Amino acid sequence: MMSETLHILCVDDEEHILKTLERFCHNEGIPMLAASSAAEALKLLEHKPVNIIISDYQMPETDGLVFLNEVSCRWPETIRIILSGFIETTAVTQALQEGKIFGFLPKPWQRSELKSMIQAAATQYQTNICAKETPS
Repeated sequence: MMSETLHILCVDDEEHILKTLERFCHNEGIPMLAASSAAEALKLLEHKPVNIIISDYQMPETDGLVFLNEVSCRWPETIRIILSGFIETTAVTQALQEGKIFGFLPKPWQRSELKSMIQAAATQYQTNICAKETPS
């Protein structure tokens, strides 16, 4: 178990991807919310805090980077990861450099890659929270 307080939101328009992520999180003991669109995810975020968001890059209504950019503005403490089989590398590289996303996972991913990315994201989240709580 990575963290008792870790909560993940997975956003993907493909139901089988969400089911696979849900199975992984269940096996790891991580509470997970799922959304099939950016709009649905934003509604969830209004009422349920999460630590990590894993979002698909290509979705019908909006792309994952646009969605995660909005999340970055509204919930900057949330760690954001992009997931995709197709990726526009320039846009992802720029988002990584600007701190808008924490990481990128290619589809199909290896279980070990997903686990490592989530562990690194959880560590980063904890580091950010501790830094925020420590007086300057």
